Amino acid sequence: MRRLMNSRGFTLLELLIALSIGLFMLGGIAVAYSTIRSTIAVNQELAQAQEVIRYTSQLMTRSIKQTASTPQVRLNGSALEVTQVANTPACDGSVPAVTYTETFSLLDGYLLCDISSDNLPAQRLLRGVNALSFSINGLITSITVTPVGIPVQYAAGIQIDVAASQQVLATANW
Repeated sequence: MRRLMNSRGFTLLELLIALSIGLFMLGGIAVAYSTIRSTIAVNQELAQAQEVIRYTSQLMTRSIKQTASTPQVRLNGSALEVTQVANTPACDGSVPAVTYTETFSLLDGYLLCDISSDNLPAQRLLRGVNALSFSINGLITSITVTPVGIPVQYAAGIQIDVAASQQVLATANW
């Protein structure tokens, strides 16, 4: 038999090497995709947690800063009552024409606000809250919020301290 010296095509060894390189590259792409996908999921959880903290801070800060009276902690720190004068914005966006009390609490992962003057059930303002607690020290109201998906190092919650600025200004010695 004659060997063909000018044969065309690939040898079996060349094909096996090409197949190995291709599988190695495909494995690298799969690992990169998996890593990127999990990073995106973690990033979305962190964004949601950040939004919960931002909204809670904004809502509570506005309510506590505009009140002329000291907020009251109720139910062993699980509810906060803030009395507001007439014609000031309420937690649900309405502007009651009478004096009212906002009661903030947590139920089934929802931040709730109940307005005493509207005779309606408490409104769900925000979802994604694992824990919520309140405490007061002088004119400082502390809100500890634990959002869903918060990193482990913040598992105890994020504390937001808000001064009752109307009262601070009223008691200042000018």
